[in-house]
Amino acid sequence: MKKISILRIAIALGLITCLLTGNQTVMAADANNGQALEIAPPVLILTADPGQTISAKITVRNISGGKLVVTGQINDFVAAGEDGTPKILMDETNTEKNPYSIIDWISPMPKLDLISKQVATLPITITVPDNASPGGHYGVVRFTGVAPELEGTGVSLSASLGSLILVRVSGAIKDELSISDYYATQDNKKGTFFESAPLTIALKLKNTGNIHEQPSGLITVTDMFGRKLATLGVNATSPQGNILPSSTRLFSQKLDSTVIGNKILFGRYKADLKVTYGTDKTVLTDSITFWVIPYRLIGLGVIILVGGFLGLRFAIRRYNDHIIKKSDRRRR
Repeated sequence: MKKISILRIAIALGLITCLLTGNQTVMAADANNGQALEIAPPVLILTADPGQTISAKITVRNISGGKLVVTGQINDFVAAGEDGTPKILMDETNTEKNPYSIIDWISPMPKLDLISKQVATLPITITVPDNASPGGHYGVVRFTGVAPELEGTGVSLSASLGSLILVRVSGAIKDELSISDYYATQDNKKGTFFESAPLTIALKLKNTGNIHEQPSGLITVTDMFGRKLATLGVNATSPQGNILPSSTRLFSQKLDSTVIGNKILFGRYKADLKVTYGTDKTVLTDSITFWVIPYRLIGLGVIILVGGFLGLRFAIRRYNDHIIKKSDRRRR
């Protein structure tokens, strides 16, 4: 159980690196044993017909100072949450329960013996069944590198990384996204009334189709007079995130000094959303309103004004008293 936990952590770290860096090269390393691999590309996006055999290539490089025995393994994956992190399906006996599985489509890979700095190109052969359902199918090819003298000791479980494989099987493709939530938030608290920036405009998109989607769009924020305050990109960073079928993904856009400068927000604001997705460029729209009232600053201003008024009134009264007393002394 302990080894399995270590393995899952290592796989997750490697795959998160794949998804978040967007580089053509991804590394995994074991600092304790000097093991390190480099692979490219981190993501393979392929298209196939039912019954077709397709191929791709993954480059593996040993960037450690010694020889490594490199083994490959195939797993399915699904979305683990709303941030796009993949969940590796470790139990191969449950692949029948996963309608998007490709674990049985990919041919086994040979074990490699790589000397330091050696590069090897591995062919990946994917045979799509004749009865494969149209839409998206997903898997990951993982690689583990271990020094020959440590092979079989369990140390290899500490350094694993992989290339994600997204296969689009032709047929009755169903592109379908919906907006499950759209709101303003601050410090992870949803609301419509805020004191000041920075704020976050959050969008949750749900994929009810049968293919992964890569939406993109804009959020236009205007003030109560219709003047544009900011334009925020949705899924605009590189690489763009995918939404797997039967999953929901959260996209967050910051409304802070990087987009509004040193402006102090005050009043009612509107955020208009326009998102495009799918091969037919389907458009989703929505709109929210929220208020920004710096009540503490206003309260401080009121206190200063009231204090100034009372102070001036007191000073005038003292001055009048002084004039009256001075006049009385002259009369005497």
